[in-house]
Amino acid sequence: MAYDPTKHEGAGLDELEQSSKMPLLNLIQQMSPQINPQKDQYIEGSKAGDIFFAPTSEVLEQPLEFLPVALRTVYVEWKPVDQGGGIVNVHGLDIRGRADLGYQQGVRTKYDEWLGSNELKKTTYVMGLIELDGEQTDCMLALTSTGQRVARKLQDDINKFRYDGDLKKVKPAVFARAFQLKSEYAENAKGDGFFTWKLTEPRVLDFTKDEDLLELAASKNTDAQAALPSPSPANTAPMIEQSDGDIF
Repeated sequence: MAYDPTKHEGAGLDELEQSSKMPLLNLIQQMSPQINPQKDQYIEGSKAGDIFFAPTSEVLEQPLEFLPVALRTVYVEWKPVDQGGGIVNVHGLDIRGRADLGYQQGVRTKYDEWLGSNELKKTTYVMGLIELDGEQTDCMLALTSTGQRVARKLQDDINKFRYDGDLKKVKPAVFARAFQLKSEYAENAKGDGFFTWKLTEPRVLDFTKDEDLLELAASKNTDAQAALPSPSPANTAPMIEQSDGDIF
């Protein structure tokens, strides 16, 4: 018996643009506390460009096979660092352009976005599965800033993918393919270096060989969508924690 892709046709696609410690995958940068022996977050032997798993502070070998399970794009409202920093709220994409709510663009740089005195950062959260110690483990990517390029490409790749043959008209689920995930060095216009995410070599999961993995991803899709950060009602603290490391 093999996995039937028609059972979960299009699962998770409606959220492409739309707790305990969050299972974030983070990137270590040149100034990250994970490589500073004086910081509590120090991870012995770690270096810039490493991927670490926030719940365990474990540095993971690259590349990882990453299977997306659910995605959501929101605006995260941040208090400025000079005012204490931290996440204030989570908003839907419809907050953009709402001058009546205090939305502004280009306050400090050409493309920055603000809600009153707080900065807005468009962020795509991707819940997924990676194999750790022989078991499929829940994880999350938080793609903001330069990571938004990665998020747009991932969503475009997912939307465009179709099966071959008799299943050509079936819209595949988000978890139809697994990607190779690793860090990639880049530089901004000023020549400052940093590491960002790279998702490559999508592997179409086999309906027979990968049946258990496909069924696991399908079973997690609904719960994953519920766990993703979502817009918070007014005056309600968002259900999201700040990362221990740098998010790109």
